[in-house]
Amino acid sequence: MKTLMGIAAATIALFTSNAAYAAETTIELGQVDLSFHAVKGGVVQELLERDGYTVEVTEGSHAEIFPMLGEGEVDILASAWLPNGHAALYEPVRDVTFPITTLYEDARFFWVVPSYVPEETVSSIADLTDPAVRGMFPDQIVSLPEATGLTTGGRRVVDAYGLDDAGYELIAAPPAEWLGTFEEAIAAETWVVFPLWQPQWVNAEYDVRALEEPLNAYGEADTAYLLGHQELTDKLSPESLERLSNVRLSIEDVTEMDRMVNVDELTPREAARTWIETNQETIEAWGY
Repeated sequence: MKTLMGIAAATIALFTSNAAYAAETTIELGQVDLSFHAVKGGVVQELLERDGYTVEVTEGSHAEIFPMLGEGEVDILASAWLPNGHAALYEPVRDVTFPITTLYEDARFFWVVPSYVPEETVSSIADLTDPAVRGMFPDQIVSLPEATGLTTGGRRVVDAYGLDDAGYELIAAPPAEWLGTFEEAIAAETWVVFPLWQPQWVNAEYDVRALEEPLNAYGEADTAYLLGHQELTDKLSPESLERLSNVRLSIEDVTEMDRMVNVDELTPREAARTWIETNQETIEAWGY
């Protein structure tokens, strides 16, 4: 009995000490300004605040957030796709960061068409150059800004399949234009090629079909990592860092939270809280 009481007392003291430590610490959380990144950030923020930390969130483009992580201006980044998607952005910060946890696997880029585009006519990216279908698609394929993996990899796709020779042009555009071009085509039921990825809410909300990409120009599927700046170990207690290292999501989890934001009109933080509330056993398994 004394032993059990001693263990309990030590546990209480540990959490009391951790809470006091956390109360004096602010964690700078960085996230790319796309909703599927923001919901992951929302989960991390909720968990850190449960541990007693103050969390300040900074959003920005891929080209802005990765250098901020490298400079220590943000302590945690949600999230980085490696080894392919964010390779060019990760390389300059590799030596001053570390992976906290694997958030999910099978993160991948691909191009889709609406399901009303006949599969027997267009099933592969290679089919886009077929003279019989070329005139059905617009000349421009609208993607995200230049530094994103969707677009840097998309340029490899263009080169691999000779799409520029067929008259296509991959356009780097703001997220609103990227999505707006797709939604306008869907509303008019016209043919469109739409660069996409998973996890992403469009996959759950619209009836789209991924095109085969036999030359694998985008590369193999990535793993999404929660990255920390090397100085994070001075800010998070070992107990908090261990709990954070237990966090695991899935493609389906992130897609559903992303759908809550873009369809149900929740904020990313609200979507994260809703998911957490309905997945309490998972949260408890992580140690929270």
